[in-house]
Amino acid sequence: MGAMDKLGKKLDSRLMGVVFGIALTIIGFVVFWQWKYSDRSFSQLYTLISASENHRNDLLVFSLIPNLLLFYFTNFQWRWDRFTTGLVGVTIILTVVVAALILL
Repeated sequence: MGAMDKLGKKLDSRLMGVVFGIALTIIGFVVFWQWKYSDRSFSQLYTLISASENHRNDLLVFSLIPNLLLFYFTNFQWRWDRFTTGLVGVTIILTVVVAALILL
């Protein structure tokens, strides 16, 4: 039994998919913020996002990209079906929130 099989048995649950989905979204947000807007504090970033639709779209959409990468591995490569359902559930909820924020 390989290392990924052992890890898969431990992580293949909906709860772990939800946890990883939320954590990766936060990590994606912080990475993009530090990469593109590192000269701004969080309050300045919030003001920029509120004022500019283009900046808001970039930042919110980029936050979801790590979930897509993890989805590829957990669904197509490793076949962690329960983990993937948790990840997809969180991603759908976050996508609806992002779409609502973009449209407002």
